[in-house]
Amino acid sequence: MKRRYSPFREKSLFIFLAGLFLSLSAFAQNVTVKGVIKDSQFGDPVIGASILQKGTTNGTITDFDGNFSLEVPADAEIVISYIGYITQTISLNGETNLNILLHEDVEALDEVIVVGYATGSKRTVSGAVERIKKEDMNQGVITNPLESIKGKVAGVVITKSGGDPTGDAMIRVRGTTSLSGGNDPLVIIDGIFGDMSMLNAISPSDIESFTILKDASETAQYGSRGASGVIVVSTIKGKSGVKSVSYDGSFGVSTVFKNLEMLSAAEYRAAAKAAGAVPQDLGGNSNFIEAIQRTGYVQNHRVAFSGGMEDSNYRASIGVIDQKGIIKNNNMRNYTAKLDAYQSMFNNKLRFEFGMFGSMKQQDKINDPQRTFQSAAAFNPTFPLGRNAQGEWDDDSRAVDIEHPMGRLDIKDYEQNAYINVHGKLTWNIMEGLNLNAFGSYTYNVKEERLFIPIDIKSGRIQGGGHAQRKDNKQDILMGNMQLNYTKYVGKNRFDGLVLMEAQQYHYTGFASNARGFQTNYFGYNNLEGGGTVRYGDVSSFENKNRLLSYMGRLNYVYNDRYIATVNLRTDGSSKLGMNDK
Repeated sequence: MKRRYSPFREKSLFIFLAGLFLSLSAFAQNVTVKGVIKDSQFGDPVIGASILQKGTTNGTITDFDGNFSLEVPADAEIVISYIGYITQTISLNGETNLNILLHEDVEALDEVIVVGYATGSKRTVSGAVERIKKEDMNQGVITNPLESIKGKVAGVVITKSGGDPTGDAMIRVRGTTSLSGGNDPLVIIDGIFGDMSMLNAISPSDIESFTILKDASETAQYGSRGASGVIVVSTIKGKSGVKSVSYDGSFGVSTVFKNLEMLSAAEYRAAAKAAGAVPQDLGGNSNFIEAIQRTGYVQNHRVAFSGGMEDSNYRASIGVIDQKGIIKNNNMRNYTAKLDAYQSMFNNKLRFEFGMFGSMKQQDKINDPQRTFQSAAAFNPTFPLGRNAQGEWDDDSRAVDIEHPMGRLDIKDYEQNAYINVHGKLTWNIMEGLNLNAFGSYTYNVKEERLFIPIDIKSGRIQGGGHAQRKDNKQDILMGNMQLNYTKYVGKNRFDGLVLMEAQQYHYTGFASNARGFQTNYFGYNNLEGGGTVRYGDVSSFENKNRLLSYMGRLNYVYNDRYIATVNLRTDGSSKLGMNDK
């Protein structure tokens, strides 16, 4: 039996081997750097220090003995940082064993750090806490708050989720902690509990600092909700005696850095002939990967004004982020607004803080990005880019999981997400070191989803004449707490105590409606009654309400600004659980 010679197979093998050798060569240039990080004054190991390869997200943190190990290129630079110490940048120059001494940053040690319910400084915080101030955040074209801290904290992974260039970012602080539950960290914005969607209601330019709580010492304040880590966001407030008006903006252009090299129609025919296959051939010569793309842009604009006197201040801002994606018909626009005010009375014995923020995010999404990109990469290049004479998109009858890529761009997948929050805090200074706080917050969120799959593409024909869907989900959240704080110094000893009672109520409602069997694409998802088919389960609605009552106590002891012990006790009662197990 004669063996058929295939130039394509030999070429593919050559490319694979060449790529393998290049990969091995690149891998061989990496080295494993090991070392120990200690305090320069006392020689104690620095636990939880961040070691990051400069300009990348490749990093790690030190263990209980201050040791670390990290694989990096031999000529890399690594950045060592820890709250309360001066950041160091070290050029390796081939060195693989390092002994690093960190020097205290006196100013940073005394900076106020918000660690949830409690506040303190690096001298009084015992857990693994990372704080990123505004001046340390990423600059340039930023479309959501998480992009401003990407690559800034070792062990924190931030990626785009879902394959949509205009989609939200995803963050993992403590890795995957649950198989069935969520793995997103708890987000707290100026004392308000929220999620990643709420974080997008804040303009990146309005954020003063991120504080990331990693270990159980600090996340224990929040019970099981802190299992995946906690991100505490502090926003910019007005300053007494200062009046200002500011504008900041940015504009950037987005293009594809590198595309897949696709076969031309002639190369495709030759490859098919060599393989003994007879594909459909409509006489076109299309590169669908390039056809679905365009040059995109991102622009970010924000205006803020603030002012204040000795006993009061205010600040307000409005902004917009506008993104045109690199895939056709993929767009995002996010409008944000924020207002904060502060007033003190009775010789600063009584302080009142008020704030509100809101956003409206509108997004034209890529429907099923995986299928869209797979179709563009694998679709028959002899098919034309446009519609056929009947005004429909041609589809390869032999293709199963893919369809005409240009037709998929006609799918309308729209989402609108609106947030508004109002919150206030009253603080009474009962005596020196003793404060009573009352905090209240109300959040309202409406998420609308609209989908229409046209009747003249493969996905629409499978549905029996297109598919239209409308979904609305609403949530309103009430939250309130009372908190008593006490701070006492006795010689070299410092005691910080906190007791808290907190109540929250969550109310969710929603509905969804689907229809199929349309005769025209004209109305899209705005005329569901035009669909001739409604299946079982196509119409649904729901309402859920649950409450949470919590009590928490915290004691923090510091001796001589060096030795710290923290104890957190928390109990939660939830209406989700059974009568005797709440």
